[in-house]
Order: sequence, then structure tokens, then C-alpha cells
Amino acid sequence: MSEGICYLYGAGTYYPDTVTSHNTGDMIIAVDGGYDFLCSHGIKPDLLLGDFDSISSLSDTGVKTLTFPTHKDYTDMYLAADEGMKSGYDTFVIYGGCGGRIDHTLSNIQLLSYITDNGKRAYLYADHYVVTMIKNDTFNINDVPFIKPEKGNYISVLSHSNESLGVTISGLKYETDNIRMTNSMVLGTSNEYIGKDFQISVSLGTLIIAFQL
Repeated sequence: MSEGICYLYGAGTYYPDTVTSHNTGDMIIAVDGGYDFLCSHGIKPDLLLGDFDSISSLSDTGVKTLTFPTHKDYTDMYLAADEGMKSGYDTFVIYGGCGGRIDHTLSNIQLLSYITDNGKRAYLYADHYVVTMIKNDTFNINDVPFIKPEKGNYISVLSHSNESLGVTISGLKYETDNIRMTNSMVLGTSNEYIGKDFQISVSLGTLIIAFQL
């Protein structure tokens, strides 16, 4: 398994929190029109992938390229995540995966679930928010140095699975102890970071965690 991060750059909207510098061992995948963003920042991806219906130019890139048909079962971002997993990555950061069409945003939230089901961790960057998921697991803010909430920022915890059991939150403004949540309960929105180390855990089920940045 790789110690680095697999970065996926899509064709959606980009926000100020987008990372444009990377470390040795990271993998950079341009997902279709995400190649335009990387080119504008002088970044050469390790892989260019897609059906190329949203890219400005595709000629002599000098980059390894995987081309897929426009009519296919899976999204380009899903196929890119698969390539990252095949390359041994456990951590995924997705930029350009929100904004624009709401169905694309929703599909990328579903993609977080797919990556989480495979025992990996993924982070989807939106407008001043980052979204992740955990399944039968614990999230500790100290384990993720690139997420730095400020005191007073919102942190929402929602059930993605039909049912999530044993949901425990400690160190945030509103704490829970071994509660049950479902994906039809409007419960867990707008908790608050109070500047302390915190943990969010679920014994059985999948949680969506959204951090305000």
C-alpha cells in the first residue's frame, strides 16, 4: 500500500482550499476536464482519464491516458478512484467534484461510500466544506492533518446507511453516547467545533461527516 495520497481533479467547481502542491509518493489523476485546472497551475498529472467530453484540448499531453466511451455504466470519477485503488492508495482527496450539476455532486458523495466500503478513506472538497465517511470505524481529527477546522465551525454528522448504531461523538459542542441514527432522521446537522480534540465513531453503519473550513 502507498503511504501517499491519491488526488482526483474533476471538471467541477474549484474553491480556495484546493491543493496545488504535492509530495513524493502522491498520485495525481486528471479526471476529464480536471486536466484544464491542472494545466492552468503547471501541474502534470500521473494519469489522465475520462471520456473527454469536458476537456478543452487533448493533444500531445505527454501524460499516460485512459480513454473511456461516453456511454458507460460508471462516472469518470468512479473509474479514476478505481485506478487509484489498483495503485495501492488508501487515502483519496477529490477536487472539482462539486458545484454545477447536482447529480454529479450526489454521485461523488456516493463515491465516498464506495471508497469507504473498500476500507479506504476519501475526502470530497466543496465550497468551504470537506465531506468524508466512516464505516464501522472511528474518526479522529488528529489523524487528518490537512483538515483544520476553526473554533465555532460547523461539523455535521449524518447517517448514510439505512441505520447507524452506536454513534458516539465526544469533544464537540453536542456529544452523543451510543445512539441510533437513520438516513431518514434529520439529526446531526450543525454540531460545532469547540477547539478540542474530538472523536466520531459508529459501531455498525456508515456516517457522513461534513466539516466547515
